[in-house]
Amino acid sequence: MDLLINRFYSKCLALLFGMLVFFSVAACCQTSGSGEGTTPSRQDIEHYLQQHPNADPSQNPDVQNNSNQTNVPADMNQGTGTATVNKDSIPQNNGEKEPGPDDTYGAYVFGNAAVASLSELSIPPLDYPIGVGDHIVVALWGGGESQQTYIVARDGSIFPQGLGKIIVQGLTFEQARELIYSKFKRIVPSTTNISVTLGAPRSITVNVGGEVRKPGPLTVSAFSNAFNVIGLAGGITPLGNLRAIQVKRDGKIIQVLDVYKYLSTGEIGDHVYLQNNDFILVTFVEKKVKATGFFKRPMYYQLKKDEGVQALMQYAGGFSSNAFTSSIKVLRNENEKQVIHNVNATAMLKDPGNDYALSDGDIVEIDSIKTGIANKVEVAGAVTYPGVYEFKQGDHLFDLIHRAGGVLKNTFLHRVLVFRGGADSTGLTANMERLDVDISGIDAANSSADTNNVLIQPNDLIQLFRVNEFADAEYVDIYGEVRKPGHLPKYAGMTLQDLLYLSGGIKPDAQYGRLEISSVVDVDSARSGYKPTRTIVRSYAITPDLQVDTIASKIILQPYDQIYVRINPVFRTQQNVQLLGLFKYPGFYPRLSTSEKLSDYVTRAGGFAENADLSGAILYRQKIDLFRESIVKKSKVDTTGSAAADSTEASLREPVSIDLQEALKDNNNKQNIVLEENDIIYVPEVNPFVTVAGSVQSPLKITYDDAHKHIGYYIDEAGGFGIHPWRRRIYITYANGKSRRTNNFAFFHFYPKVTEGSTITVPHRPEGKAFTDALTQSLTTIIPVILGGILIKLI
Repeated sequence: MDLLINRFYSKCLALLFGMLVFFSVAACCQTSGSGEGTTPSRQDIEHYLQQHPNADPSQNPDVQNNSNQTNVPADMNQGTGTATVNKDSIPQNNGEKEPGPDDTYGAYVFGNAAVASLSELSIPPLDYPIGVGDHIVVALWGGGESQQTYIVARDGSIFPQGLGKIIVQGLTFEQARELIYSKFKRIVPSTTNISVTLGAPRSITVNVGGEVRKPGPLTVSAFSNAFNVIGLAGGITPLGNLRAIQVKRDGKIIQVLDVYKYLSTGEIGDHVYLQNNDFILVTFVEKKVKATGFFKRPMYYQLKKDEGVQALMQYAGGFSSNAFTSSIKVLRNENEKQVIHNVNATAMLKDPGNDYALSDGDIVEIDSIKTGIANKVEVAGAVTYPGVYEFKQGDHLFDLIHRAGGVLKNTFLHRVLVFRGGADSTGLTANMERLDVDISGIDAANSSADTNNVLIQPNDLIQLFRVNEFADAEYVDIYGEVRKPGHLPKYAGMTLQDLLYLSGGIKPDAQYGRLEISSVVDVDSARSGYKPTRTIVRSYAITPDLQVDTIASKIILQPYDQIYVRINPVFRTQQNVQLLGLFKYPGFYPRLSTSEKLSDYVTRAGGFAENADLSGAILYRQKIDLFRESIVKKSKVDTTGSAAADSTEASLREPVSIDLQEALKDNNNKQNIVLEENDIIYVPEVNPFVTVAGSVQSPLKITYDDAHKHIGYYIDEAGGFGIHPWRRRIYITYANGKSRRTNNFAFFHFYPKVTEGSTITVPHRPEGKAFTDALTQSLTTIIPVILGGILIKLI
């Protein structure tokens, strides 16, 4: 018995010793692992966020426990609030579209706001309020080494062992850090360094409403501000107000945020930390104007009620160096008419107190405007700034020329044409009044009294000429992925960048594409008869910002150069298929993949409406003109001798017969075809009539009778056959465009069946075909009889 008792005590001691060793090793591993570990990759964080879209990134144990960041002692960041930089915290450009002229300034701010919310692993600002759920990390080193994480309990306290409760709720991070530091300083050796930091912040629920893409409650970290929350809500809709984003708490507005103030000054206003059940409201936009032309940043801008051109110039970054600032144009709708106002921005730049009020929907531009404005005069030709200008009562010819910047050095002064009403949408007409004016005295001291300084009327067109206007014109051509391809006149010093501007710029389809310049060389030698011309081609890459490099943009173009902007072979915009007729939800449907079939679109359209005739469904596919139609039969130049647009795709569509009923039976059915871009599927209503046409007594439409599917019934209803009917060639065309012919054997005719919406066609038999048909029928009858007699004899 004693032996058994001794063995029992020995095993218990061994087990107890093993447990002590195990816990000691675990504690050492925890201490050493708290400051070191594997840094989570960006892919790990993105994978976790995809699995938990509304989760707080700090709650992921892989992210929280493996955060590879440098912990700086509290005294080193005293008063700075500088956050530590994580290895993978820098946002990467994943090919997002850059803001363009058709976008609203400031709306893109919320695109990266959600990425910024991952900063909860960083040190918070010193005024951050501590709350329930915050993780406070206390690290000791030097005299002793330890690191512990304390979570603020519901009573607002943490409970370090040996120190008792420490109430931290309601304190700022700076106050809580000082309090915890003083508590630990009392019990640790004097040589021990103490660092108090914040780990994962608490999570809060914030409500988002108004003009955001995904309104509703969101769970975010307490570090998040209103911009982060709006970014997580999908950003602001085109109708959202960027200038007055409201933050409400307990029904009261506690903060109003202005995105433009943030972008212009870097200030977001009073720093208000979000709390549980806060409400962020995005109201409707108050005033939205468009800046176009030679602004540094042309796009749409939202303005406050009291803001005008001065504010617009500030937000748009001012004007380009070559902008005509002394006469910018404001297009506005007044009294159901579109009018134009000229504003002297040069004076505004010199006097900040001088402003011009803008209205919602205004378009502010420096370039010429489109026709159709009621109070305009167009100045064209050899002036400094040709374009459209505001008509003012009492304006004379010289006033408008001076307003357009004056004449050029090579302007032909002895003849200027003034067309009365020539600037309206009708253009020049045969019965239009025309004035021939000599403006040689435009710069004279008494030019206002000159008889040639005629009065101008609304919609007048003033045409000035250059001395060398009748010389041979030189031109360049640009094709491909630009907004305005075509034939452009060349001027001295014209660069590749100039041509790209004149053609409207490069389309997004050409991003990462290629640009080629085809030049004719040895022109002078060829004209002199020494040697023929040669053609050379130079290629340049297109950058992601839809530009060419600096060296290529400064290339001086030569006469007759041809520029080709090649498309990016892997870039495609949305491709649509149109469903028409008796679908439940007809309309345009984008192609989700290149293998999407007919049945897939029917499913997306919700099926068919009542009384839909599936047998009559027709596919219309865009017709492609190939070599014979588009090259041989069409001229490659227009009436002026200019190169015509090079396009092999016609706008015509041709019907394609389909069997929609068969296509819907099985996804792998051969009738279930893959649809292409711009295809149109039309499902008609059931047609209760049968059409009888051709060589009958009375061609007409007859109501379809399900009890009579034979062709003879309907021909009888049409009065029977007419003169010379070709019975062997009768055919039926069904509602879906398919046709079936008559099968013949000897004197017997097997006609196809008649269905709803069918068309019965009885062709007219040509002259001379009667004898041929009779001979054919006789032979087909005699040959079987002869063969039968031979077989009988053999038997």
